[in-house]
Amino acid sequence: MFENISKTQSDALEDILKARRSVRAFSNIPPDKKAIEQIIRAGLIAPFASVPAKGKTDFRKIIVIPAGSSAMTKIETIIKAAFPKHFAEMKEKNAMASSFMKKLESGDITHLFGNAPYLIIAAERRGKGFPFTYETEQSISLSYCMYNMWLKATSLKIGFKLASIFVHLKLGNNREFCELLGIQCGEYAIDACAVGYPDDNYKLPQVNYPDYESNTTWL
Repeated sequence: MFENISKTQSDALEDILKARRSVRAFSNIPPDKKAIEQIIRAGLIAPFASVPAKGKTDFRKIIVIPAGSSAMTKIETIIKAAFPKHFAEMKEKNAMASSFMKKLESGDITHLFGNAPYLIIAAERRGKGFPFTYETEQSISLSYCMYNMWLKATSLKIGFKLASIFVHLKLGNNREFCELLGIQCGEYAIDACAVGYPDDNYKLPQVNYPDYESNTTWL
């Protein structure tokens, strides 16, 4: 099953795992289409929930939105229109109104995707029967999809930033948004990311991960 995987490949994967970071400032030079296709293909082969996918070949869809396009302008308009209701719900639940949320409330959404040349949206088909269970499975499947694309982007030296606002706003239930993407409203869960080469002056923040010795227990 794994005969073709060499130690060199395993070591390379470990290097990629260690190099993976969120990038929040991007170069003006966009990656070529071939590189974006490689990232998308990595997302398409990510693990998925078997029940919603049974007998279907369209259980996962990827939509690419270039910066400055009419589609991007439309998405920004949809987000601005959808956010006030979300913000009100968060305040009602006594959730902390972070600077991030205050920017959104003011209509400033420039920080959501940074200046990334591409927004990549992933749509995962919902299952039928036990909505709470399947909703969780869709979220997990989308996280696998995002992580696969993140690792592939890192291997290509392309920066990656999650755009979780699409999850928070539940845009899979927004008819205008779904019509734009060409998917059935209410049939898919949504997640998204922004990709592009890191800006030359962008400095990755220092991250202190848990160490193996202090945080691993064998029972």
